[in-house]
Amino acid sequence: MELDSSFFDKKFRFDLEKYPDLLSTNETIGAHRYQQERGVDLRPFEITGRNEWYREHRYFERQDSMWRDALALYRADKLSRKNREDMELILQVMNYNDMKFASPRDMNSSMTMGYLSLREYILYQKLVSIVETEELLSRWQSFVRLWSSRWYERNEVMAANIRRMAEAYSGKRLLVLVGLEHKPGLLKMLKVCDGLVLKEYWEF
Repeated sequence: MELDSSFFDKKFRFDLEKYPDLLSTNETIGAHRYQQERGVDLRPFEITGRNEWYREHRYFERQDSMWRDALALYRADKLSRKNREDMELILQVMNYNDMKFASPRDMNSSMTMGYLSLREYILYQKLVSIVETEELLSRWQSFVRLWSSRWYERNEVMAANIRRMAEAYSGKRLLVLVGLEHKPGLLKMLKVCDGLVLKEYWEF
């Protein structure tokens, strides 16, 4: 599961005493129920200490402020021509909530994965370029590099942890629950791993 290991106790059960609001998403509710009813092992594969790292770096607060500054320049028409065009491209791919999916299978289609791969490239490369080349955004240069590199680092760590768990459970079937936006990057890294057979849920 794409969760910080701090959410689990030593037996890899959800630590509901420490985190009483943890069962607030379909993912955690479903996983918790499945563990109780079927006795399956749950394992987190996120970066250990992810949430504490976010707090220490004031990550979301700084992310929101950076975006506000960049969008303010865009709306005031103070970006260079290239950066304005790049920002318009970013804004086109940022929000896909209006996309209509007929089913979870639809949401996980190769077309959706292709779109999300393109979105990831546009978002995490072009915003870095905008911030690095606009003097009025110079105070965000170190953070935007951290912001971008952290995304790719998370994918790399998650893929490595999934590989490690697959080795520990050799010959077993593992169900991987991950946020949709991380899936294209993880698929790319896991497809080249020897001994791993990747299947979608509908292929079983």
